[in-house]
Amino acid sequence: MRHLEALVAAARSAQEVREAALPLDQLREQARNVPSARCSIEVLRSPDRAVSVIAEVKRATATFADLSGVGDCGVMARFYEAGGTAAVSVVTEPSLYRGDLADLDAVRAAVDVPVLMNDMIVTPYQVHEARAHGADMLVLIAAAVPDVVLAGLIDRTHSLGMCAVVGVHTRREALTAVECGAEIVMVDARDPQTWDVDRTLFEQVAEVLPTDVVRLVTGGVRGPYDVMNYARSGADVVLVGEAILRSADPQQFVAELVAAGAHPALLSTTNREAQ
Repeated sequence: MRHLEALVAAARSAQEVREAALPLDQLREQARNVPSARCSIEVLRSPDRAVSVIAEVKRATATFADLSGVGDCGVMARFYEAGGTAAVSVVTEPSLYRGDLADLDAVRAAVDVPVLMNDMIVTPYQVHEARAHGADMLVLIAAAVPDVVLAGLIDRTHSLGMCAVVGVHTRREALTAVECGAEIVMVDARDPQTWDVDRTLFEQVAEVLPTDVVRLVTGGVRGPYDVMNYARSGADVVLVGEAILRSADPQQFVAELVAAGAHPALLSTTNREAQ
């Protein structure tokens, strides 16, 4: 948990600096003047595919491998969109993942698909900030804040027209997310302490989720085979980052993941019929 606590502390500190330069009332005005958020749930849960793909732009991985060579995030996002991604995720967390709000701006300007802001969001100011920079969805980590704060952040996110994607590692956190109003729950298959990937974790956690909740999984997708396995385990969406960025042809790699998610053999699974 120390790693999480460090990220939370860094997020609060950085937010205070930004708020000193741009007060909340001015930020709210900026958020009101951007185009309305795109409807994300309908895009993510499409009847023509078993599982949707969110391709992620980031400058460092969970194991802190340097991916800064990706260059212009907007250019990369256009490759993803051409490959058929349902949405683009942008890691904007600066202290460990080397992200920046400028990366979000670049992606928002480059693509028409929904954009997910992936950061350590722990204050209402950051929610308004996400909207002001054009985010359609944002990540909230269930373990990062008390339940009452999580519920408030989810409500604030939805009130601004965005979708909250609540990240969890356990069944208890998944149930808490739903109780707090989450409509999209993201199960992270990586151990938060060791970063080891357990591809069976998703199914263990997701089975407690109601079928009307969008079930998203991140971690452990190396290629189309993993996309299909997660679909069979009940995933509605897979979020893929490092594997795409390390591929020789990101656009083609995304296209292969998207094709796997729409494989005809998956469309008649028990899970999809139950929905």
